[in-house]
Amino acid sequence: MSTPAEDDAASVVVTRVVHPGHEREFATWADDIDRAAARFAGHQGGVRLHDDQGLNHLVYHFDSTRHLRAWETSSERRNLIARGDRISDEERSVAGGRDTWFQIPGRSTPPRWKTFLIIWAAVYPTLLIIATGLDTLAPDLPQPAALAISSATLTALLTWVILPRLTHRTRSWLLRGAQPQHTRRPPDR
Repeated sequence: MSTPAEDDAASVVVTRVVHPGHEREFATWADDIDRAAARFAGHQGGVRLHDDQGLNHLVYHFDSTRHLRAWETSSERRNLIARGDRISDEERSVAGGRDTWFQIPGRSTPPRWKTFLIIWAAVYPTLLIIATGLDTLAPDLPQPAALAISSATLTALLTWVILPRLTHRTRSWLLRGAQPQHTRRPPDR
């Protein structure tokens, strides 16, 4: 991508993954940074998008690269970013020109080894508890019946209880280094 000219309009997309338990603090921080950006010369607007995976996209548009740079190098922004970095992790992209299309990261896919570790960490202790409990309560249960009960219990617990909580608590780690799934660019008009 070529570097935008000094007087070209410029936009920036900042994607942040909020650390678990800091969602309200992040919302306050995002309001503060939106207000601060709006006070800078050339600011033409901003949009905030949130998805159910904990990704937050902050989009800012300035009338020139020069004005965007003034905002980005300001001490006010630097202080706000330091505050935001304590509660979230950041990825960003900048584009110039008036007709710029952004590819905002959608669903991010964690590396498979992280997914494996999270699932294994959930499955092993849960299966151990289920198998021990089932063996204690029904020691003479035929193996096919025991496997049916333990696999159904394990699947239900993982689906509705354990994995949602575990992935929520580890999402900063899971999404660190994650690759966005590719989306298609809208057709040219």
